[in-house]
Amino acid sequence: MTLARLDVILLGLLASGDRTGYDVWKWLEARGPQVGYSAKTSQIYRQLGKFVEWDWANQILDPRDSGPDAKLYRITEEGRRKLEEWIDSPYVPSRRPLDPDFQVRLRFAGSRSPEKALELVRIELEYRKRAEAEFDRTLDPVLAEGASPAELEWQKEWLLMQHDRGHYMVSNLIAWLEATERRLQYLVSSSPEQK
Repeated sequence: MTLARLDVILLGLLASGDRTGYDVWKWLEARGPQVGYSAKTSQIYRQLGKFVEWDWANQILDPRDSGPDAKLYRITEEGRRKLEEWIDSPYVPSRRPLDPDFQVRLRFAGSRSPEKALELVRIELEYRKRAEAEFDRTLDPVLAEGASPAELEWQKEWLLMQHDRGHYMVSNLIAWLEATERRLQYLVSSSPEQK
């Protein structure tokens, strides 16, 4: 079974401690934009219910003095196994440079160790460099039949601006990946296990 993005986020959060559905929602409200994902509370609770059915999580009542008891969710060994399988699964970059899957994978799989984070960053960096080198830079404006020379010139200029936007976004991503690779390589090479 391939894990959906919400499954990964839920398992990753539960692996760090017991949480209510509301805790997950608060995390997504604050951190979701960083990983390119959001979910409604109904989705979160529905998925947590499925986790209990699948034995990926247990539900525990958390007594509250004011109001009803909260339902805490705790990851099970089966849930941890599923998360570990996902972490160890091959990462294949998306054609889209800012795809949320990389952000989610880096956040939850990369947190295992500097070595795992370095592996992910290197895969993404190699893919982005190759894609940028192979990018077709020919301009192909889509024009209405009978466009005037001024319209043709404007469309070419507008297309060039859009092309530049994509190029600068990817160039910035590559620069960040290179800097991150260097930092992670330093952490890996200076760790006590490496000495």
